[in-house]
Amino acid sequence: PLLLCFSLSLLTACVATPPASGVAGIDGVPCAGVAPAAVAGLQPVEDAALQARAQLASGKGGVCDARVFKAVDEVVVYRVYDASKPWSAFGGWWSLTRPQGPRTEYAQQNAICPEWSALDQLVTCRIKAGSEVVVGTTQDVTCGDGQQLAKNAGIQLYMANDSRNGVLQVDSCALRGAWPQPAH
Repeated sequence: PLLLCFSLSLLTACVATPPASGVAGIDGVPCAGVAPAAVAGLQPVEDAALQARAQLASGKGGVCDARVFKAVDEVVVYRVYDASKPWSAFGGWWSLTRPQGPRTEYAQQNAICPEWSALDQLVTCRIKAGSEVVVGTTQDVTCGDGQQLAKNAGIQLYMANDSRNGVLQVDSCALRGAWPQPAH
């Protein structure tokens, strides 16, 4: 019995589960990490409809723990997108910090499936004053090829951009070119 117990404890210790943050997602499954309560330049607000667009159930992507904010000051955001889909430069998912490579690590940290983006171009923008955004921890996703990307404490920002219809929550944008930047 002692050997069986020891063997079972080793097996359960090897299972890759995200660290529980004490915060559960919308489906009751623990998130990894906690959404920030404060972000420079952003003021907390309530917008359940916007939050519901970004905060998804386990396996669906999006964010796990989330809060809604309104831009009250200049906030620079970063987006890595697919150059073969130029309309995607101003999509919904952004970072508050400058993205770092390599590409595979960035995709895992942000739960970005390969079929969604080649992640080969970078754009920076400023959130328009008065725009509402969702900031939260990365939710896990099951990709079309069956690959599973784990939830983690990485922070993502969602805004309701629709560049095909001219609806943008950002301005002062600059296309930064190829990403990740080649080493000099």
